[in-house]
Amino acid sequence: SHEDDALFGRIEKSTVNFVLKNKFKETSFDGFYLCGPEDMIHMVSDTLKGNGIAEDKIHFELFTTSETEDTLAEDLEGKTQVEVTVDDETFSFVMDRKQLVLDATLKEKIDAPYSCQGGVCSSCIARITEGKAEMVKNQILTDGEIAEGLILTCQAHPLTPTLKVDYDDV
Repeated sequence: SHEDDALFGRIEKSTVNFVLKNKFKETSFDGFYLCGPEDMIHMVSDTLKGNGIAEDKIHFELFTTSETEDTLAEDLEGKTQVEVTVDDETFSFVMDRKQLVLDATLKEKIDAPYSCQGGVCSSCIARITEGKAEMVKNQILTDGEIAEGLILTCQAHPLTPTLKVDYDDV
């Protein structure tokens, strides 16, 4: 029966290694799709990478993001002139650097895309075309995507006097 092949309980490093090295050792996978608690996702992802799986083949969705204090915002002082482009319209406003870019954008009644507001769904992704911002949490973007200017606006605090964000250029 299929039940004999099933594994029950929380996925652990040993489970991943057993499945890769025994049950599916002759199988080539196009991708791995993970869903679950954050610590388990990180453990499974690290174990897959340790077994030679390329990072771009590992995809995940978290049930929730970890609870972390927003200590970055405590260190931010001043205001930033922000320009936001969404649906081919550009809006300008001034925001406090302690605010998150998405929160300030929504406060201006700009219809920016978003969903979870926890840094795990990527609905609020945008490209920085001028200036710099730093994310409090990031469970979605790779280092390469961040280097290309992509940012999760629900997690981003501006760091520079001006910031231009384009939701259309992603």
